[in-house]
Amino acid sequence: MQNQFIDLYRHGMKTAADVTRVSLENSLRMQEKQLEIVRGLLDEQSRSADEIARAGSVQDLMSVQSRLAAAQLGRWTELWSNMWQVMAQNQAQGLRDVQSFASRSAEDVARTAASQVSHGAGSLAESTEAANEGRKRKSA
Repeated sequence: MQNQFIDLYRHGMKTAADVTRVSLENSLRMQEKQLEIVRGLLDEQSRSADEIARAGSVQDLMSVQSRLAAAQLGRWTELWSNMWQVMAQNQAQGLRDVQSFASRSAEDVARTAASQVSHGAGSLAESTEAANEGRKRKSA
């Protein structure tokens, strides 16, 4: 019985480690995506500064400025969209992991209970058999 509880505990710890690993991998993926977008924003900012510096008139300056504002808005929208998407994926993966853990744990508990019932039934049968043999010896 003790071995079965140890197995159950070991299984729970392995599952917890797996969930943690998946969570950390998802966090890493989200941070890499954020870093990629921020690098793009920095490159775009540098190009924007160059374009503004080359503007020869107020008309050119306004044209460049409106183009850059639209591009930056698009990049910020992409950043937030990707962040929400990754968070939703992390949430879904977390729920799948919890569901998987719960079903495996339920299976392990059912298996342990069945084993205990079987062990108990075997012990009962042995006790009954021993009692019957004791009665036979006394009557003989």
